[in-house]
Amino acid sequence: MNRKPPRGTIARCRERIVEVLGEGRGQRVMIRSIHADGFERLTAVKLINLLPLDDQLF
Repeated sequence: MNRKPPRGTIARCRERIVEVLGEGRGQRVMIRSIHADGFERLTAVKLINLLPLDDQLF
């Protein structure tokens, strides 16, 4: 992703599917993801680590 994605965009960050919540500082965006323990976490990640979804989720 070259630009900051709009709020609500679904993307891939490493092995997780995440929802973009908004802009963070610098080249970071805030994301929401659900971890293996079942808890939802809010995290700031670098824009370069976000990838668009493929045609197939699973």
